[in-house]
Order: sequence, then C-alpha cells, then structure tokens
Amino acid sequence: MLIVNTTYHVSKDCQNDWIFWVKNEYIPEVTKTSMLVNPRFFHLLVEDEPGTVSYALQFEVENLDILENWFQRNGMEMQQTMSNRFQEKAMGFTTMMETV
Repeated sequence: MLIVNTTYHVSKDCQNDWIFWVKNEYIPEVTKTSMLVNPRFFHLLVEDEPGTVSYALQFEVENLDILENWFQRNGMEMQQTMSNRFQEKAMGFTTMMETV
C-alpha cells in the first residue's frame, strides 16, 4: 500500500471555500472509484508565506499502476477543475510514500 500525499498552499482569501470544496466535492469524487481510499485531510502547522495557509491531503492506493490509471481516467480532470476554480490561489505538489 502506498500513500499519495499532496501538500497545498492556499490563499487565505479563498481558504474557507477551498476547504468546503475539498471536503464536499474533491474527496467524494476521488474515492467513488475505490482506487484511492482512506482520505486524510490535515492543516499543516508550519510557517506559511504571508497570506497563505498549508494543508495536506492523503489517500492510500494499492500500487503505482492503479494510481497512474486513476490519474489518467480521473485525476487530470479533477486537477483541471481545481485550477479553473481557484487558479493560483490553491497550488499543490504531490509525493508518493511507502512504509519502510
């Protein structure tokens, strides 16, 4: 099992809207395929750039093939939806992790 972690830097002026969207649209859309499971959503307790706040969103996935399949079938569209809605006010980067 792998963990897919995306860290987001979100502008404070859209923070509440972004959190609502993640919880009510993004997570349900991602998990409905059952390819990515067990979502966890965190506020990061780090020093942010002025006017921003940081979050991490994690999902579990069985292997990289399933993740790539999900990304091709669903992830690119979800990424575009977030980009269209929040533009540069919500930016993220993704890392994959495995238990050692």
